Amino acid sequence: MNDERYQALFDAWAESRLTPAEAAELSALLRSEPQALARFRADATFHGQLHAALDEMNLDQATTPAKPIDFPSRSRALGIAAMLLGIGLTVASLGWLLTARAEHAESRPLGIRDGGFDALKGRVPDGFPSEIFTWGGDPSEIASAPGHPTALRFLEAAGEPNIPNSPRQSCDIFQIIDLKSVRDQLLSSSEAYVELRASLLDARTNLGTPIRFIAKVYVFEGSPHEVAKNWPPQQDQVLASGAQFHVSSGAKPGEWKTLSTRCVLPPTAGFLVVHIGAGSAGQPGQISPQLGEQFADDIGLTLHTRQNKAELAAR
Repeated sequence: MNDERYQALFDAWAESRLTPAEAAELSALLRSEPQALARFRADATFHGQLHAALDEMNLDQATTPAKPIDFPSRSRALGIAAMLLGIGLTVASLGWLLTARAEHAESRPLGIRDGGFDALKGRVPDGFPSEIFTWGGDPSEIASAPGHPTALRFLEAAGEPNIPNSPRQSCDIFQIIDLKSVRDQLLSSSEAYVELRASLLDARTNLGTPIRFIAKVYVFEGSPHEVAKNWPPQQDQVLASGAQFHVSSGAKPGEWKTLSTRCVLPPTAGFLVVHIGAGSAGQPGQISPQLGEQFADDIGLTLHTRQNKAELAAR
């Protein structure tokens, strides 16, 4: 690998001045040189985290903040950057990246199959899905819900099948999303993130034990074909993730809650896993309350990208 040429290409990508020809060259380099791919992953991760940390200071889109965390004026940027570096590319309850640069941003739906649960009938297939673009997970079914002719109904919490004696703390369903169709777009974009949205309902008519809903997206490198055998993943296997939660005690049977979470997509992202669940709102490992009146519907993904200036000029 030519270190000087790699550095020139990376700097151009990081500064949003990569030409179409250079984008093609960088893409070819990353596909053919494992050393270049590993280095790009590390460099892009740092660049993305620091850039996102600085952008976050100018945005107020955080949702469900218990209390704003303030930093002394001189160290605020470095404090946020250090926090993000400590937790990887995880994004929970933060809206950031492209909003401050909306004039250069593009959005497009990202393929998710049957997000409205119209095609699937009866029970959802048991277990983590073994194929891309299919739903699978813990005991759940397709049923009608207030205002929604078809929706996912969470039936019963289950433990992790690959972890012996794991507690039955939530009912979770998953879908694997291959990013092959947008891989070149990720490489040629200076920034990208995915937004996951889900409508959730606790249809209990009376107050009951709190139940926590979750909408989460995981980002991985490589091919999705082995992920089913290794779920849940180890922390160092996850390239990035974003999650949002909603806790409900019932008593609002027709009130749907929209949950939204965002997660950065590094250029080396290969596939996503979408995770929707309902279960215990207590401490980790606490058994879930009885389910059956909790629903999810209208699951959607949107890809947001900010194009390089050179690419915009070439259009």
